[in-house]
This record gives sequence, C-alpha cells and structure tokens, in this order.
Amino acid sequence: MGIVFFRYFLKKKKSIESTKKRSILAGLVIGFGILFLLFSKKFTSFYNFPVEQIQNQMTGGIKVLYANIYKNNTDYVAIEELIKQENPDLIFFVEFADHHYKHLKDVLETNYPYSNSTIRSQKYVGNMVFSKKEINNRADNFPQGAWRYGYFSVMYDNQPIYFYLVHASSPSNPKFFHMRNVQIETFFKDFDLHKEVHRERNDKVVVIGDFNTSPWSIFYWKFAEGFNREFVNITRSLPILFTRKSVGFPLFWSHIDHIFANKLVFIKELQVINIPGSDHKGFSFWIK
Repeated sequence: MGIVFFRYFLKKKKSIESTKKRSILAGLVIGFGILFLLFSKKFTSFYNFPVEQIQNQMTGGIKVLYANIYKNNTDYVAIEELIKQENPDLIFFVEFADHHYKHLKDVLETNYPYSNSTIRSQKYVGNMVFSKKEINNRADNFPQGAWRYGYFSVMYDNQPIYFYLVHASSPSNPKFFHMRNVQIETFFKDFDLHKEVHRERNDKVVVIGDFNTSPWSIFYWKFAEGFNREFVNITRSLPILFTRKSVGFPLFWSHIDHIFANKLVFIKELQVINIPGSDHKGFSFWIK
C-alpha cells in the first residue's frame, strides 16, 4: 500500500511540475506578445523605410558576405559550402578564431589572396576580411580593444570604397556595457579624424558589423545620430529583421547587426542569410 501511494505521489508531483513549466512558458509567450503589440508601432516606423541607396536595377558592383561567425562555431563544412555558394568578392567575419582559419584555410587561400584583420585579442583574431580584390589597410597600426573595428578600402571603378568592420562588446554586464559605450565613442572620434585627414567629400563609405545595440535602445540612436544624417541604415529597407538569438534563451531575438552607408553608395540584392552554427544571421549584397 505504501509503495502504491509513493508512486501516486511521484506521478502527482511530476504532473504539478509539468503544469508549472507549461504555465511559465505560456506566460512568457503572452508577455512577449504584449511587448510586441506595444512596440509594433516602432517596428512599422523603423522597417520598410524608403532607402534611396537600394538600387536593385544597377549593374556591376562588388559582392559582400558579412557574418558574425560565432567564436565557438565548428560547423566548418557548412560554412565552406556557404562561401562557395555565395561566391562573394569580400568576406567580412567577426568573432573569427584561429580554429576557423585552420579548417577554412583551403577555400580562403585558393580564392581570396588578400586579407585584413584587427589586432588580436588574447583569445580571438576578432574581425577578419578576405578579399578577391587588393585591400588598402587603413587602421591596423593603432592600439585597440578586442573586437572594436577594422578600417580599409577597396578600389572599384577607379574609386575607393571605404569600409569599417565593427564589433562592439556585448553589454552582458556593467563592465562590458561601459566597454561597448566607450568603443562606440572612440569609433566616432576616429571616424571624424579619418574624414578630415584623408577622405574626400565624395568618397563612398560603409560601416558594417555587430554593434550590440538594437533600434529599441537609446544607444542605437546615439550611434545613428553620430553620422549627422549623412548615413542610412540599409537594413531599415527590410520588412522586419532579427539578427541574433540568445543561446541560453532561444525565444529572445534582437536586431544588433547593421549596415550604414553614406548617400554616395548604392546597394542591390540585400539578403538576410542563415550562418551555419552561428547565433547570428548574416547579410549578402552587391555594392558600388
């Protein structure tokens, strides 16, 4: 009799725990639904934005593949297949590590003779560019924090296109939150300096990367306003966009990867693509 009662008690306990879990999950889904409704107006005003730089009828250009590859990503075969399928002229990777290069070395060395990297952090290379075209490195010779930015130019149609590849720190704790904000402030100080020192007024400039700030944050708008309306976030042309999912909480998605371009740049065929093994989505597009 005692054994029967004990089994009944265990089943009852499991049933209660299961009900609690379902209730919590339902509450979270409802909560996210309410938040979505509250922010729906902001969504609709941010996305489907008329971006003049999107010119899908243009001919020629340079094809770009961008991705936060994720530092612990070991899906090497699928990443190699993605590179072959997209066949870009420029590859922009952030969170690129030595083990990635070891396994992707053959396809990269065979097809991309030029490269550009940021100063290494203690653990990872950080930002990495592979190119079919010659790269003019602009900013590897100055001290920089881990995952800040790379700066380089590529010639197209006898004109340089200047690129910044950014990866600000993830604000996962107060220390990194402060670090990200300092990195963004430093970026704009350098950006203004570069503009004054060696760029012409009619030069084409693109700022792309993982900024670790979303359009629903005041820090995003501080960053966007730092361009003094000279640049537009090209991703605003999309109907909606989430580029990063939380590994520990897959229901949580955010839009933290962005493409800012000045009004002299033209882009076509902007696509959001799945990056095998990564917690981020990437972009592919043509630029001229």
